[in-house]
Amino acid sequence: MSSTVSFDATDDAVVQCPYEHYRNMRDEAPVLELDGASLGRLNERVFAVSRHEDVKRILHDTTTFSSRFGGASAKPSPELMARLKEVMVDGWPSVSTLLTEDPPSHTRYRRLVSMAFTPRRVSRLEPALRQICETLVDDFGEESRVDFIAKFAVPLPIAAVATILEIPDRRREDFKRWADSSVAAIGRAITDDERVAAERDILEQQHYFVSELDARRDDPRDDFLTDLLNAELTADDEVEGGPLDTPEMLSIIRQIQVAGSETTASLLADLMVQLAEHPDEWERLKADPSRAPKVVEEALRWASPNQGLFRIVQEDTEVAGTPIPKGSTVWIMYGSADHDDRVFDDPEAFNPDRERLNSHIAFGHGIHFCLGAALARLEAVTALKVMAARLDTISVVEPESLRYGSSFILRGLEHLELDVTYQ
Repeated sequence: MSSTVSFDATDDAVVQCPYEHYRNMRDEAPVLELDGASLGRLNERVFAVSRHEDVKRILHDTTTFSSRFGGASAKPSPELMARLKEVMVDGWPSVSTLLTEDPPSHTRYRRLVSMAFTPRRVSRLEPALRQICETLVDDFGEESRVDFIAKFAVPLPIAAVATILEIPDRRREDFKRWADSSVAAIGRAITDDERVAAERDILEQQHYFVSELDARRDDPRDDFLTDLLNAELTADDEVEGGPLDTPEMLSIIRQIQVAGSETTASLLADLMVQLAEHPDEWERLKADPSRAPKVVEEALRWASPNQGLFRIVQEDTEVAGTPIPKGSTVWIMYGSADHDDRVFDDPEAFNPDRERLNSHIAFGHGIHFCLGAALARLEAVTALKVMAARLDTISVVEPESLRYGSSFILRGLEHLELDVTYQ
C-alpha cells in the first residue's frame, strides 16, 4: 500500500504524543515500512502494523510470525562484545525463554513457570499489597505535593515482585537497579559504557539468585523460587522436556522482575494523570471503590505501557494487503491497536464504562499473553482502592511539563508531581 505517511518512532515529538501518528497510520498505511536502523534492527526490513485486527491476528499466528526476535537494541561492535564477554566470564549464558520463544519450547516454559506463578500465589498477595499501599501513602506524610513516581509508582511494584521473590528489604535498592539495567537498552540508544555497566548489574543479579536457588535446594520453602526449582512436566502436559536449568530460571526471574516493575510503575503514573484530568471519575471511584477494576482496564487500554513487540516473518506473507517478505521484522503496535476506533469508540477519551473494554491487548494476546497480568491488575486495583480511601483531591503539578522517557517500546513518564489533599 503506497502512502505519504511517515513515522519515526524515535522522534521525541512522537514519543511524547504518538496517538495522532498512530491514527494516521491506521487510516492510511496500516502496514508501514520503517527505517530498521533507527529501531536498532540493523540490515532488516521492518514493518509497523497498527490496526487492532491485524495485531491480534499476528499474535495468534505463531507459525508465520516468530517470537524469536532477539534483542531490540543495536548489535554490539566487536570491541563492545569483547568487553561484555569479559564482564560475563563468571556468569551464566543468556537464553531465550518465555518472551522470545515459539512452541514447542515456549509451551514447555509456560507450563513450568505456571506451576510456580499460580493464581493462588498471586491472590494471596492481596493483604500484603494493601499494607504496602497503606505504608506508601503514610510516607506521603502531610505533604500537599507528592513525587508520585518516586514515592508510590516505583516502590509498589518493586515491593510486590520482591515479595514474590523474597528479596529482603536491605536488597530492594539493588533489586531496582537490576531491573533498570535489564531494560536499559530496550527501545532506546545507550552508550557502550552504559551497556557494560548494565551487564555488570545483570551479573550481580545472576549471582544473587543462583545463591537463593541453591539455598532452596538445601532448604525448600513454600515460595515461588522453590516451586520454580521443582517444577516438572508430566505426561498429562503433552509436551516434552525436563526441569528448568539454571540459565533458564535466571532468564525467567529476570523477565518477571522487569515485567512486574517497569510497566506497572508506568501504568500507575498514567492512571493517576487520567484521574486527575477527569475529576468526575475520581469522585465516582471514591464513592464506589468497586469501580477500580474498570478504571484499571481503561488505563491499561489508554496507556499501553508496552507499546508493542517484534516478530520475525517465517515465510512470504501479506498483512492488510501489504506483501511482507520472509525474514522481515514486524513491529506489532499494542499502543496503536488499543486506540483503534474500529474497536473502541472515541478512543482518545478516558472512559471506564466504554463497551468492549476487555478487547484491549495491553498484555498481549494468545500464547504470549503476559504471565504477570493478574499481578499487575491486583497491584493497580489495590492501589486505587487505598488511595480513593485516603486521598480527597488530586491534581497534576505543571501538566504541560510531563515528559515520557525516550524508549519507543516501554512508554512511561519520567516524573509526576501531584498536589493532593487528604480525607
